[in-house]
Amino acid sequence: MKLAHYDLESVFSISPGRVNVLVVEDELQFFRYGTELIGQIAGADGNFCLSEEDETLPLSKAGAIIHDFFSWQGNERKSSAKLYRMLQEIAGQHCLTEYQELCAAFASFFAKLNSISDCPLDYEEDCGMEGLFKAFGVCLEAGETILEKLLFFIRAQRVFARTRCFFFIGLKTVLSERQLAQFYHEAELMEVPLFLLENVQKPCLESEIVTVIDRDLCEFVVK
Repeated sequence: MKLAHYDLESVFSISPGRVNVLVVEDELQFFRYGTELIGQIAGADGNFCLSEEDETLPLSKAGAIIHDFFSWQGNERKSSAKLYRMLQEIAGQHCLTEYQELCAAFASFFAKLNSISDCPLDYEEDCGMEGLFKAFGVCLEAGETILEKLLFFIRAQRVFARTRCFFFIGLKTVLSERQLAQFYHEAELMEVPLFLLENVQKPCLESEIVTVIDRDLCEFVVK
């Protein structure tokens, strides 16, 4: 895949094992590119263009982005909904008897409560598998550390959304060099392409290709 922008001379080669880092030193330009990238992945128009051979790939379908590492939990509702559908298929094929027994047990439990309670109760005898999953808080385990959450996120996006390229804004400000190296390694094993947008140039890691746009808006490749 290739990533281009109408303002930039560089065309970025997007592939697993090759981490593109675009450092934009001017704060206004950095904010502009970041806002544009976030918007395009959300479905808005913009000047970034992702392509493969002669085909243009919509960033909203092919890409995913993380830019707020402080409030981000790593577990998205879209993934949970698709997880429930997957689990329902598995349960329907392999655990249908157990599910029917659970429904019968819950019906017996609520019937007994109804007979003892001073107030008449109404309840659904079968709330469906999704209702059961929600009641017990079934979700994907995202992990505790930021690194574990990031790795969980790309795995989940690959499985449930078929995401082809992952974008990060300010990733090198929240991960150490050791964590970054581990993250890059795990992403390469999963054949996941990464693209980083940064505001400050930091030490280059082995798998990074670093392009800098300095404060004079001169563009050059560092590595």
